[in-house]
Amino acid sequence: MANATDGSWPNPYSNAELADMRWFVNGKNISTLSDWAGKYTIEQNGSMRGAISISKNISPGQQVQLHFEAVLADPRLGVNIPVVTDPIPLSTIEKADDGYSISIGDSSIIQYDPMKDRLALYEYKVAQGLMAASAAAEAAATDKCAYRHEIPIDVMHGKTKITTGYTLKLYRVNSVTSLTELKAGQEEVEAFTPTSVVLDLRLIAKSTYIVKAFVGSKEVAMVQFGVNRIFQKYTISPTNGTDIHPADTERIDQAMVDCDGNIVECPGSILRIVWYTDTEAKKGVKHNEGDTTLFQLAKTGIGNTYADSWMETYTEDCYKDEYKFATEGADYWTDASGNRYIFN
Repeated sequence: MANATDGSWPNPYSNAELADMRWFVNGKNISTLSDWAGKYTIEQNGSMRGAISISKNISPGQQVQLHFEAVLADPRLGVNIPVVTDPIPLSTIEKADDGYSISIGDSSIIQYDPMKDRLALYEYKVAQGLMAASAAAEAAATDKCAYRHEIPIDVMHGKTKITTGYTLKLYRVNSVTSLTELKAGQEEVEAFTPTSVVLDLRLIAKSTYIVKAFVGSKEVAMVQFGVNRIFQKYTISPTNGTDIHPADTERIDQAMVDCDGNIVECPGSILRIVWYTDTEAKKGVKHNEGDTTLFQLAKTGIGNTYADSWMETYTEDCYKDEYKFATEGADYWTDASGNRYIFN
């Protein structure tokens, strides 16, 4: 997937534009490995260009990590943009009479768009006193775009779906050789049961996960999925166009943000918006942060003559980073109920 914030990239599905495509096995170029010769093909055309098909036996217990590298030609700038995927584990298990398999009832790439998160907006409004808490409103806001995202997990024994007789473990992929096990209530994992995992997508910028199924101490199946963020293009502008009276000492303004044809409510919860002014006497004077601002006119340097009685108000803005836990050393900051504070 590729896009440009100014809309100049014509097609987001950009596999067809890839060049210098290379697959790697445990960090080595697959084309240099004699034991892989003739046992894979790489698609050369269309929307699946770069996809690999493998017809090689992998022994149970053998560790194989694949990753893909290529360049994306950008004719607008005349540059090649490097593309590197996350590591992809490849393994086999010894299959008894009835084998196990595992799948998720969701996309293998889960994308979070903070501009479409109505649950986060509802909670922000309640916290800021902009609306009263309502179970019905919260339920209505908890849709497929909400940060609280439940991923169904299906475990099959042969052709039969099962919900008992196994245990699941969830891992975050750190690198080709490193995994971190995550449990319910830890980091971004709100809940984890034998049939689903609930993630707080606000805490994730980009990450890859593996769910493994165990019968006893033996790993019998696994599935991988990823989470990343969508950053939609938006426009932002101040809204106070009124004249400044000679007796005025303060100025109030509010940012209007438009995204995907819609006005964004409470944009300061999603965007970092910093206010600036230019006058004849002072340029680039920094004031406050937020979707609304109140600043002292004396700080701007605005004058009272025909030549210097003007002021331009503008913002510098960007998407806020993913949320992080508030900690002091190894201790987490919490509310009276033990819920951990997060911030961005």
